[in-house]
Amino acid sequence: MCFLPWQNVDFSSEAVRLGKHLENEQEPSQAMHWMQVDLRSWNDVSRLLPFTPFDVILDKGTSDAIATSSPVTVTMSDVLDICPTIQSFAASVGGVTLPPVELLALHLVPFTRAGSRWFVLSYSAMRFDNLPHLSAYWEIIARTPLDAPRGQTASGAHAAAVYHWMYILQRK
Repeated sequence: MCFLPWQNVDFSSEAVRLGKHLENEQEPSQAMHWMQVDLRSWNDVSRLLPFTPFDVILDKGTSDAIATSSPVTVTMSDVLDICPTIQSFAASVGGVTLPPVELLALHLVPFTRAGSRWFVLSYSAMRFDNLPHLSAYWEIIARTPLDAPRGQTASGAHAAAVYHWMYILQRK
């Protein structure tokens, strides 16, 4: 995931190592910065606070990768390890279980301001559907299908249309 001004985060230490190596060859004022961050962990995500607010977030598959993980249960037992956005509604019920993409969206709230945009490339036509807490902070302003490359098929076989999806979410 890339935040502007040019802050790259990745879960993979190897991806961060390679990114840093490539950026060492760039003019320092043009180089992107890399951090290893688990975007499901507020302790990790909160390390991005010094670089905020972000006006643009570029997500090229991060939401899809996170979507494959298990839902996260957030309890109020350790208030310092909870995103302030989640604290605001979870405190009244003592905690909440969130799908991983909704958790990501809520973690991004303290780093953005009204009008900030989150651009997401996804394989899913429903990546942000049925996430009630997300809709309190983010509005889907575009959901555009993009033709995906098709693999080889047997001669004469019908290949179903396959799409990638470009989402643009705007912070309320």
